Amino acid sequence: MSESQTITDTPTDSALIAPTRTATPFHTTLGELNKMSREQISALIGDLLYNPTLGEEIAAAAPFRSLEHLLDVAHRELLRMPRVEVLTSIQAHPTLGEQTTDIYSREEQSFILESPPEVLAEVADLCRRYEERFHHLFLVCAQGIGGHEVLRLLRRRLDNPTVTEWETTVRELGRINTLRLRSVVRG
Repeated sequence: MSESQTITDTPTDSALIAPTRTATPFHTTLGELNKMSREQISALIGDLLYNPTLGEEIAAAAPFRSLEHLLDVAHRELLRMPRVEVLTSIQAHPTLGEQTTDIYSREEQSFILESPPEVLAEVADLCRRYEERFHHLFLVCAQGIGGHEVLRLLRRRLDNPTVTEWETTVRELGRINTLRLRSVVRG
């Protein structure tokens, strides 16, 4: 694979395109996505968003009229998912501040990963406390924020009631999903 893969051909066999968990980013256009089979769209989006079921639900709405239509479908389907399915997506994300091979997570966390070791240690400690309290990973759309901002968010969100924190986490997951879809699919 090249440094940055572009999906341009629709395979005629049953091979599914889903390279997002590798160190190789990929891009496609909305037109190319709409030419893919439902199974290919499902695999691509399910892998990108860490949820095969969500990928299936989004693929069922193809063809997409616009990038905004795709994003609306993704958001709507996330909100329709049972809690256990949403939890599966949350738990598939790497812990903030930890190294990962997933190019998208690495890019999203780039400012956090550049933080001083003492900040990363405190992030790790608070993430453990958060998980003990809420029984799922701390999730935040980390694009463009550093370790100090993550610490501020962690401290604040640790005080949230459980219901409020679940709603906040799902909202952050939706923001991550939107960010990833926008980075992969060109309108």
